[in-house]
Amino acid sequence: MIPLTRPDGSTLLVNPDRIETVEETPDSVITLADGKKLLVREAASEIAERFRAYQRSIRVSDARFGGRRRADPPRSHDPNAFANPNRANLRLATPPAAADAAPSGEDGTR
Repeated sequence: MIPLTRPDGSTLLVNPDRIETVEETPDSVITLADGKKLLVREAASEIAERFRAYQRSIRVSDARFGGRRRADPPRSHDPNAFANPNRANLRLATPPAAADAAPSGEDGTR
């Protein structure tokens, strides 16, 4: 959420992911994704800077963790070498037409 100021001086927190457009008049008009419009004191450039700061704050770069976390499996770990515990819960779907069309006897009769 980014803090903005209404024309009356009260503070407003806005979800920047919902911002569609910002129009700069003497005050700025923010149009949200649902069509709602908000009037704020900040200039469009200030709103854009706060938006970029918010985006930087939620993104974690690979350098922060060295690209890997302690809980990650080692790079040599091959997930295909282990049985999938959920594989037993998967059902093989056969199309009903293919099951009906398959002959059951040697001579092709059912």
